[in-house]
Amino acid sequence: METEPILTITPLGGLGEIGMNCMMFSTENSLVVVDCGLMFPDDDLLGVDVVIPSFEPILEQKHKLKAIVLTHGHEDHIGALPWLLRYVDAPVYGSPFTLGLVESKLKEHGLDSYVQLKPVHGGDTLSVNDLTFHFFPVCHSIVEGFGLGIETPSGRVVHTGDFKVDRQPMDGYATDLEAFARFSEPGVRLLLSDSTNVERDGFALTEREILERLREIFASASGRILVTLFSSHIQRIQEVIDLAAAFGRKVAINGKTLQRNIDLARDLGKLRVPSGVLLPLDETARLPDEEVVLLVTGSQGEPLSALTRMSLGRHRQLSVKPGDLVLMSSRIIPGNVRAITKVINRLYKLGAEVLYERVHAIHASGHAHREDLRLMLDAVKPEWFAPIHGEYRHLVKHSRLAVECGVHPAKAIVVEDGQPLLLTPDNLAIGEAIPLESTFVDGKGVGDVGETVLRERQLLSEEGLVIAHMVLDEQTGEILDGPSLISKGLVFEQEYSHLLEDAKCLLMDLFEDTPPGQTEKLRDRTRSALRRYFRSILGRDPVVVPIITLVTV
Repeated sequence: METEPILTITPLGGLGEIGMNCMMFSTENSLVVVDCGLMFPDDDLLGVDVVIPSFEPILEQKHKLKAIVLTHGHEDHIGALPWLLRYVDAPVYGSPFTLGLVESKLKEHGLDSYVQLKPVHGGDTLSVNDLTFHFFPVCHSIVEGFGLGIETPSGRVVHTGDFKVDRQPMDGYATDLEAFARFSEPGVRLLLSDSTNVERDGFALTEREILERLREIFASASGRILVTLFSSHIQRIQEVIDLAAAFGRKVAINGKTLQRNIDLARDLGKLRVPSGVLLPLDETARLPDEEVVLLVTGSQGEPLSALTRMSLGRHRQLSVKPGDLVLMSSRIIPGNVRAITKVINRLYKLGAEVLYERVHAIHASGHAHREDLRLMLDAVKPEWFAPIHGEYRHLVKHSRLAVECGVHPAKAIVVEDGQPLLLTPDNLAIGEAIPLESTFVDGKGVGDVGETVLRERQLLSEEGLVIAHMVLDEQTGEILDGPSLISKGLVFEQEYSHLLEDAKCLLMDLFEDTPPGQTEKLRDRTRSALRRYFRSILGRDPVVVPIITLVTV
């Protein structure tokens, strides 16, 4: 008896948080991973550089892995690839611009010669065993983004990728709703749709509206214009270059990532630069301020970015001066609010004027608002609906919107990371959740930082550290040196030396009360006694590290 085909869709990231988007599509014979992104850490993940999905579910089936398909080139969709591609052998499919970003990332990790990068274009079809992928152009805040129409043994599935519906598209960067609708005519079993901006009413701002606002700003600016934005937002960079040319200004670029992405976009024909508009950075000093545009990194207040260093007066080539106009033409990512605010305040102290998203309409989100989402739902008309790419409240509100658009309430479902969707030709069910723990990347360490280490870092950051050291004669048990105390992050030793001297006396009493040869007991008693002492005197509970060295005289 022939078994009923099952398509299992397992989200490994991106459902329940913003970022770390990664999803497995598996059948009996095939496994395809769609996107492989990272997430930047919250403030409580002390020292962690990035967060990546757990790859165990992929590695357990890597014998079936046939392809990795990328919807677009943002970090939350491609950033974790270097850590996955160390362990699997599968071609990576994406647009030429997306793969250009991936190739640069793989070179940094020494993986570029081992990975097959295979470009696809809008309208292309890719067959991977029993799964067939159709690539639909979508409008987003990066060029060459795709939505996916997927033919499977269990029926058709649509994955929107990150998108919005630009009602006045520029340069052909439009979401092809007609292509989504044509693919959906035979019927779509399941729609997986971007939920990031479901809480925003109406339609997303269009790039044409942003261009007109930027044109007004360029027309009224009398000094230098400093622009910072997401380095992958090629369309916005095109607008800045075109406006600079129109108003007789020259553009200089500062920032490795920004320069690399601009060079890539030019090579691929995605960025047009009129002759003579770009200028080396060191040549801007000879021009009047009203003829200069500086395109710099630092839209999120990154510590080493050009704009942050300029605001601190630490940039070797550039400085901020009265009369400068700074345009922060990007959204403020929630975790970066404090860093960005500090940069803005420092820029004002230096005499600059700063325009940013919260006070001026100089950035348009790349994610669909509610009315954009309605258009996608109306174009696809799915039988089942599962929202993706968002925090839990976004998923819930998007599922409610799907019901408003005609999806049966029982078929608008909300799942989180690790909850598989089991799609058959006749039904859809939620499978048993698989345990997932995000992986923390800290320097060259991957997964070696866990909750215990983070708790220790939290204690160190809040309470400080005390090291207690003494040297004992291994034969007699007598003290040869110490006890000595080193305090880090607890008290200023020169002003509170009396507290440390009293603590040393306490340790001497402990030593006298501990029988010779019981070194481990002395360590434990030292740790407990010092914690009690500092709690009593200072109301603090530092990490205490007792070091007892035994030597033979």
